[in-house]
Amino acid sequence: MLNLYQLLVVEDVHKDEASIIEVLSAIRSKRLPNDIRLLNYYKELPVNFGATVEVVDRGVVEMTVHELQAASMLLEKSTFIKSAHLPHTVIAKLLKVKKATNLVFLTNFSYVQIPAERRLYVRVRLSDKLDAAFHNNQELVRGLIEDISFGGLSINAPHGSLLDENLKGTISIWLPETKLEVSGKLLKVHDEESARKYVFELELDTKSERLMSQFIFKQQSRIIRELKDLYTIGT
Repeated sequence: MLNLYQLLVVEDVHKDEASIIEVLSAIRSKRLPNDIRLLNYYKELPVNFGATVEVVDRGVVEMTVHELQAASMLLEKSTFIKSAHLPHTVIAKLLKVKKATNLVFLTNFSYVQIPAERRLYVRVRLSDKLDAAFHNNQELVRGLIEDISFGGLSINAPHGSLLDENLKGTISIWLPETKLEVSGKLLKVHDEESARKYVFELELDTKSERLMSQFIFKQQSRIIRELKDLYTIGT
């Protein structure tokens, strides 16, 4: 979760935490209306539900949360808290979860910024290995899709020639039931230890948008089922 956010200090860490807990206490006592939304990510998919503050005691806040939220919090050991009463998004550390009641215990509150929230489209990280290729004249990248959205995808490929950013071409995507050919542009390249990650922007036509929509919906449903199963059987 560390790569999802940047810490933000308004006054100092202790005063910031005190101000956050003060707001949560006011929501608990109904001096402020409860508009709390929690946010986690599982395989790039946002998990975002409301929550109820039950107890605030000596820096520990107990909340009743949605089952899927509790599941994702168990995996990440933390959660983001959002409220119009807070000046910024907050991150909190998870102490424990009571599965029988979906009660969570949170501590260590800090303000953060979440760059992922600036994305125009929701990404999903794929469990199955799907091939994709980018070609422009003689230049070719072929590898496995890491994550995908309506607006783009990333391909992990063996180290090869380094392509120029903003290069335009055609992207072939081998979905389970069909193959898509769409226009795309290379946005950036990341060198990793075992592979090179290419991030592309996609331009979908009506047909490819429909097929992509069906595929992403199936992936999102699969991720949600997987998350629920992990929570049920234990992590």
